[in-house]
Amino acid sequence: MWFMQDGATPHPTNEVFHLLEEHFNERIVALGYPKSKNIGIDWPPYSPDLNPCDSFLWGYIKDKVYAGNTQSIEDLKTAI
Repeated sequence: MWFMQDGATPHPTNEVFHLLEEHFNERIVALGYPKSKNIGIDWPPYSPDLNPCDSFLWGYIKDKVYAGNTQSIEDLKTAI
């Protein structure tokens, strides 16, 4: 199993990378992953085909959740 992580601002921190190394060893694909450790591989450019959740699922779910007129946190939880 490989772990894939996008380049969101909170993700490329030493604390996160150490945690990933504990659980995934050398099976990490992450933008900004420290190359000096010779672990993991670079995040390939223009790679939506590698992560179908990013290219389809999250947009689909967002469209379904926000299709209604949520008025409260409970309405939002129900929609989710």
